[in-house]
Amino acid sequence: MIGRVPPEPHALQRKLPALKLLSAHLSHGGLRAACAIGFCILFAFIGTFTFVNFVLVRPPVSLGMMAVGLVYFVFAPSILTTPLAGRVAARAGTRPAMWSALGLAAAGLPLMLAPRLEFVIAGMIFAGAGTFSAQAIATGFVGRAVMADRAAASGLYLASYFSGGLAGTAVLGFVFERFGWAACLAGIGFALGAAALLTPRLSLASSSPR
Repeated sequence: MIGRVPPEPHALQRKLPALKLLSAHLSHGGLRAACAIGFCILFAFIGTFTFVNFVLVRPPVSLGMMAVGLVYFVFAPSILTTPLAGRVAARAGTRPAMWSALGLAAAGLPLMLAPRLEFVIAGMIFAGAGTFSAQAIATGFVGRAVMADRAAASGLYLASYFSGGLAGTAVLGFVFERFGWAACLAGIGFALGAAALLTPRLSLASSSPR
């Protein structure tokens, strides 16, 4: 776990008009970066685990539908790595932990190009564990980055996060259909790279809403 979030000071618990509150949160550079990273995380996750199904059922892997369902036990390691991500962030810092998680996810992409099931599964494990960990680190950061109206900040992050999933489905679906799996993986890698480039902006320092 990253640690208990300190309670909001009483003076900061005053309610702000919705537009002013949104403007106050968007003025926080670290929060803006976290929202953009969240967008990239789900963009990459959805792109990976939506379209890898088509790779699994076609030659040379050629799994049956029942076997495809069993493959998704690859998410089991993520149950272990996600809590560890919080501990790494608490000890090493948010940015090194985020880079490590994104790097783990990226390491799985070339494995999913291999024509053998064991390599594809290994790639899925890396991608799942990396994106799950990155999401845990990002949400932990959002909880610590703002001193008031954390619920609104969390809602802003989640809106960006799920928008990334929608965009990933649409954009990478088009790429997969027109250019194939390798191009789809390149798009996923681009999203992970963009998140890595945004990571230095994850700073707690910012003015709080008044």
